[in-house]
Amino acid sequence: MSDVLEAFPRDAIGVKDPYNMEALEAMHDSTPGRICVGRVGPRPPVEPWLSFRWDEALAKDAVFGVIPDDFLKKAGVDIRVQSSCEAKIDYLAHPEKGGVLLPDAEKVLVEKCKMSPTVQVFISEGLSSLAVLENLPTLLPAILDGFKGVGIETGPTFFVDLGRVRMLNDVGRVLKPEIAVMLIGERPGLVTQTSLSAYIAYKPQPGHTDAERNCISNIYKKGLNPLEAAAQIVDIAKKMLEQKTSGVGLKL
Repeated sequence: MSDVLEAFPRDAIGVKDPYNMEALEAMHDSTPGRICVGRVGPRPPVEPWLSFRWDEALAKDAVFGVIPDDFLKKAGVDIRVQSSCEAKIDYLAHPEKGGVLLPDAEKVLVEKCKMSPTVQVFISEGLSSLAVLENLPTLLPAILDGFKGVGIETGPTFFVDLGRVRMLNDVGRVLKPEIAVMLIGERPGLVTQTSLSAYIAYKPQPGHTDAERNCISNIYKKGLNPLEAAAQIVDIAKKMLEQKTSGVGLKL
């Protein structure tokens, strides 16, 4: 094995002399999971085992990573606030705190954002900072250009550290947008650590649940392409404005 570990190729079948290669290939092609890696005695080979540990480490990095200020500024996001969570450990232990803005954060949003915009887009790293770092440079401008192209006004985009999906409700309470769009990192796994979700809600308010929201998930280079996702976000928001509802009541 070389000194530099490369990601174990997921399209490789490591089983030696299988009884039925055709059946094995069909099973292997049915999932992106790490299967059919073969074995050495009772254990997996070194390369796929180290690759497994590599992906596990990336997943942990995704959860505990922090988005740099210069990255946000380069993406055109100049407003940054934090949820009521004090740190990542607090965020993981108390999910409900990730959906609430502190008074200081509310004050910043009221001062720097627009009240009652048609659409308010905001971002949080959620459970994957890597998802934001990989997808936002393509996704965010495509979303904003998409809304501009159909004549829909958007407020200044901002970032919420340590935010949960229910932050939609608090942003709705504070800024009162017709539509709120939250871009948030998904829980990472061993197949991908860079998947992003977009949660969209019509006039979100405290007490609203997932039944009042719509979600586009699996946004990343091997899932839903960010450019395609942006078009879907704009299309769903247009339907919400037309039907004046979101979630289970929205006809797509």
